Amino acid sequence: MKKNKLAALRRSTGLLFFLLFFLSFADFSGIMPEWLIRAPGYLQFIPSFLKFFHGPSLIAAGFLIILLLSFLYGRVYCSWICPLGILQDLMGRLKRIKKKKTIHYRPLPTYKTLKYSVLGLVILLLFSEFIRPLPFTDPYSLFGRIIHQIIFPALLLANNYVSGVLAGFEIYYLKPYPVAGFHWTSFGFSVIFFVLLVFLTHTMGRVYCTAWCPVGTVLGWVSRFSLFQIHISSDRCTTCGLCAKTCKAGCIDYKNKSVDFERCVACFNCLNACPSGGIYFQKKSLTFSVIPDFKPSRRQHLWLITAGTGGIIITSKVALASELHKAMVPSPKYHPVFPPGAQRLDRFNAICTACHLCVSACPTRVLRPSFLEYGLKGLFQPMMDYHASFCNYECTRCGEVCPTGAITRLPIKQKKIIQLGVAAFQKLNCVVFTEETACGACSEHCPTKAVHMVPFKKGLLIPEVNEKICIGCGACEYACPTLPHKAIYVKAHPLHLEAFKPEEERLDKEAIPEEFPF
Repeated sequence: MKKNKLAALRRSTGLLFFLLFFLSFADFSGIMPEWLIRAPGYLQFIPSFLKFFHGPSLIAAGFLIILLLSFLYGRVYCSWICPLGILQDLMGRLKRIKKKKTIHYRPLPTYKTLKYSVLGLVILLLFSEFIRPLPFTDPYSLFGRIIHQIIFPALLLANNYVSGVLAGFEIYYLKPYPVAGFHWTSFGFSVIFFVLLVFLTHTMGRVYCTAWCPVGTVLGWVSRFSLFQIHISSDRCTTCGLCAKTCKAGCIDYKNKSVDFERCVACFNCLNACPSGGIYFQKKSLTFSVIPDFKPSRRQHLWLITAGTGGIIITSKVALASELHKAMVPSPKYHPVFPPGAQRLDRFNAICTACHLCVSACPTRVLRPSFLEYGLKGLFQPMMDYHASFCNYECTRCGEVCPTGAITRLPIKQKKIIQLGVAAFQKLNCVVFTEETACGACSEHCPTKAVHMVPFKKGLLIPEVNEKICIGCGACEYACPTLPHKAIYVKAHPLHLEAFKPEEERLDKEAIPEEFPF
């Protein structure tokens, strides 16, 4: 029997997309060009849809291409393009290599109640201010966090270890990089999800894609009406069941010679499994029809699940009132500083899917996943951590790689005057005031010289902030040596403003060091 080439083409295409996505999230050196990161992300359904919804254009219409492909050929996105789907296929392949035998899958239930309930719940929560569901359901974002929170730190630590060993032999080919952008909550969620995904993949195949993923549910509904579909010949089929054993979606009923196109992920493994050529992929006939299998009682399940979510997650914020030292006053921050180009806090929380691509791409490692800093609606979304690093004055990398448009791309000139917040000086924490010793680290590292030194007493100088030219980059907060609270910190704006341009004379007069002394 002549082998069908669709399965081989799917594996080649999927591997190419997987490598591009993997390198995009695992690249800690910034070597990947911006266009190579953005290009494959164009075809990711939810990021593309969000970008199109908040700014309709052909540049953001990748999800329309996916819908068109699904209408023509079925759920090809799920096995050919989706990085999380391809990851599951690779895990299944590893299991096959380890056991040195072919994996046999089995037909699975349709799980229609579950998958349509999840889809309905996601749609409802998208319009709520309680919690954003996409960080828990978008396959692209889930894949990104797996790579960034689990693989990325391992690669970074391995690079730093090897670079240190090579430096002992005076070989400086590898450069060490700071370990940042890590948070235990995001890491814990990623580990739990990855372990669960491995378990489901090894026991039930692609059940995540067919029973939980909202993208898969939407594309599955479209695929019921696709022009090209898999058919089982009533004449050639011998009901041997080999096609069902290779179906990772568990969607082939070989006894009744039918395929559930809502669950079929277009892997085409079944085409080469049939010894008699009784299963094939071709354009459906004009008389072919699909009768929707929807029961009115299932609507009740959806409303019960939606109504019950209000009591599932309850959280409260507890303020820390105790002070470690009388002179160490906490910095009042009402919400985190969010990345340049994000424009407004509510817009950023609504569009960002917490994929962590910007966290991986940030060269200074100032971005890290949040926990409850934004509230539940911004869980795992990136925030600026000025205790770990600062926002580079000349950098626009986060906006260049963002796939959803939550962080818009900014020209360098515009980025230099975007005011993320303003620096606030807390004199009771400053070593000039508490210890009567000279410092000035904040002023030395301010790129706009919004923080400058003024006379204090005994010949000492103390910081003063010009809020008009401050851009909230956090260089002053990062450089400040006081702990646990900083003497100077950035108060975030809920709406990014435009700062005045700094005086050129002052910038020329005060040189900006390249590295921090602390």
